[in-house]
Amino acid sequence: MRDDTFLQGATWRESLGRYERFVHERGAGRVLLLELGVGEMTPGIITLPFWSMAAKLPDAHLLSVNISGDSAPLQLGSKAEAIQADLGALLSAARVGDGA
Repeated sequence: MRDDTFLQGATWRESLGRYERFVHERGAGRVLLLELGVGEMTPGIITLPFWSMAAKLPDAHLLSVNISGDSAPLQLGSKAEAIQADLGALLSAARVGDGA
């Protein structure tokens, strides 16, 4: 059963600390937030923090790749883009295009 502590154990807290340090250290520079294959079950874990970060940081942009939808948050305007695609196929095509 999920509650307000779902996925938020010691590993989560350590990861949150790294994320917050990253934002503090690099927030003034250019940041590309990649949301790759993120589902809709737990938006508070990745999606909403990324939207918030893209909105707050002056030179941050969000790129979302998901098989089930291609809608970027309208409130982010040109700072967000969404691609509807199978992530595995997209990465395979990128690898072939890279000559690997």
